[in-house]
Amino acid sequence: MIRVAFLITFSDRLLGSLNYFRNLLEALYSLENRKIEPVIFTGSTIDRKLFKDFPPTEIIKTKLLDRKSPTWMIHKLSQSIFPRDILMENLLRRQNISVLSHAGSLGRGSQIKTIGWIPDFQHKHLPDLFSKIELFQRDRTHHELCQNCTRMLVSSYDALNDLRNFHSDCADKAHVLQFVAGPINVSNPPTIEHLEKEYEFSGPYFHLPNQFWVHKNHKVVIEALKIIKERGEDPLVIVTGKTSDHRQPEHFNNLMTDINRYGLVDNFLVLGVIPYNDLVSLMRNSLALINPSLFEGWSSTVEEAKSLGKRVILSDIPIHREQNPLTGMFFPPHDAEILASTMEKIMLGHDPEEEKRQANEAKDSLLTRKRSFAEDYQNIVLGLFENSRAN
Repeated sequence: MIRVAFLITFSDRLLGSLNYFRNLLEALYSLENRKIEPVIFTGSTIDRKLFKDFPPTEIIKTKLLDRKSPTWMIHKLSQSIFPRDILMENLLRRQNISVLSHAGSLGRGSQIKTIGWIPDFQHKHLPDLFSKIELFQRDRTHHELCQNCTRMLVSSYDALNDLRNFHSDCADKAHVLQFVAGPINVSNPPTIEHLEKEYEFSGPYFHLPNQFWVHKNHKVVIEALKIIKERGEDPLVIVTGKTSDHRQPEHFNNLMTDINRYGLVDNFLVLGVIPYNDLVSLMRNSLALINPSLFEGWSSTVEEAKSLGKRVILSDIPIHREQNPLTGMFFPPHDAEILASTMEKIMLGHDPEEEKRQANEAKDSLLTRKRSFAEDYQNIVLGLFENSRAN
């Protein structure tokens, strides 16, 4: 077995990071001919319960990943002085690690092969959402990954095109790895009756499971609700996800001001971050999922809709077209009128039996999709050792 390390540290993107790695490791463990052994490295103070939904993976805790700790600071100082990350490399070698994946480079000359990962190039397409420092840091990080990593991963062909445009010297060692997001198997999932009582709503609803970041484009959904309400209907959109965006701290409050001004308090229900079991049940019982985003790397919302066989209303952006959900309905990302008409069409034509059929088909195909995802990744890892040119 080739031992592959994943450094899982936590920031404001905790949920997205955990879900991505959980899905990748879960897919790997579904392979009958698995040839790689994943190993998680994380901070010494991290609660192992955060990994409770992961497959049985070896977890190694290290103070090198305890952000702002003395050991972490020494590690950072060492990285700035030496051309190689000596401390991390020594730790990985002691654990017989052959590949460091989805992380930064260990520096030139390292005996451990590295697979860098650039999920997307949002800062190039929406630079107004980033400070000058953030733009510089992202460009520098991407440049260092391209220069020093043995291989590079991007999450879509759309991102591969961006890589060719912005880092053309890196494209030859890049691979596309389109992840598959399947919901965790939940025993005794909450019923719709429980959800209605717990979160104080009733009747049919749409589900928007996106964080309240500016580029997620909640505003167009609010404008669509206003249009539908003016036509005499009473739609409900339930929204889950973090309500803060450090780039624009007033964003959420501004949206809620619009909600109050338009009289949509009963039509736009914000639940914030909720237990995963409840989240999956909300998805399953909704009329449809909505992803109005202006930009995505590879949308987990869309992937979860595909895995659940759930209808999804999508902003018409290149990445959503590439993901190509069978039940997708597209609208121009700034056109609230078309979004409103699409939502009304679903409200009027909802067919529970057809939904059940689609869910069963999606369930049947999910294992095949996961294995394909895992095989693609495993082949990338194995390719590192095919000949000396992989060094």
